[in-house]
Amino acid sequence: MLDLEAITARLEPRFGKGAHRWVPKLPGRVAAIAQEWGLTVGAEFKSGNSSVVLRCDHASGPAILKLSPDSYAVREETEMLRQFAPSGRVPAVLAADRGAVLLEAVHPGALVEKLATPPTPEEYAAFLTDLHSSGDPDSAPRKLVDWLEVLFSSAAKRGADLTSSRALRDELLAEPTEDVLLHGDLHLGNVLTSDRKGLVAIDPMACVGDPCFDAVDYVLEGLDRAEMLRRRDALAAAAGVDAGRLDAWCRVTAPIGATHVSNPGHSAELAAFGRGEY
Repeated sequence: MLDLEAITARLEPRFGKGAHRWVPKLPGRVAAIAQEWGLTVGAEFKSGNSSVVLRCDHASGPAILKLSPDSYAVREETEMLRQFAPSGRVPAVLAADRGAVLLEAVHPGALVEKLATPPTPEEYAAFLTDLHSSGDPDSAPRKLVDWLEVLFSSAAKRGADLTSSRALRDELLAEPTEDVLLHGDLHLGNVLTSDRKGLVAIDPMACVGDPCFDAVDYVLEGLDRAEMLRRRDALAAAAGVDAGRLDAWCRVTAPIGATHVSNPGHSAELAAFGRGEY
């Protein structure tokens, strides 16, 4: 049973009055999709403020049904997951139509950010290498520089000082480098464990740019400065990327992360990393 009141409250900050128009139609939409795609719909997953995510059983096995008032975003996500599909590092798209997508369920599907023991740099490097070896960079819906402007704008509203970040970003973008199709939002809440595929990425905000960018969250989500530096050096070596560029991209994005983290100690570590105080 869908809690329409709770769903409306969750989606309203993102969609405003549109949430009030969309949510009442949701039960009928889910029922129609279930009939069309042969689904048995189960419980709702906890999700963010842009979609409704439901457990399902499908002929192919356990699946995830994702619906959103933003049909463009769902279509983009579907297209980018299909681009990354040859890597084996994203959930398979089973069906998609007008603001809804059906994905294979990832088992066990634990969030990497919740693991007691994080992936090793070597495991994470293999994950990134697989992702970046698939997909056509020309298919990206945005450039890295444009996505960074969105992130900078959001962080500035939360009080971040981005003067150094912007200057360093400009230096990095001015240097020629390989462009790949990036996931773009690869914080460790968007990486799941799979007993079949290893690490799996969900919810891409795909863009085209420097492969180092997708590595920054793994580095910066280390618990302290020493662990960040260990991850930086080991990941760069394992992934075959330039350690200096990886370090620079970490310093570009650290002030953004510092405004998101609820742990004051970790926020301070990120801020210091961004200032180069290590």
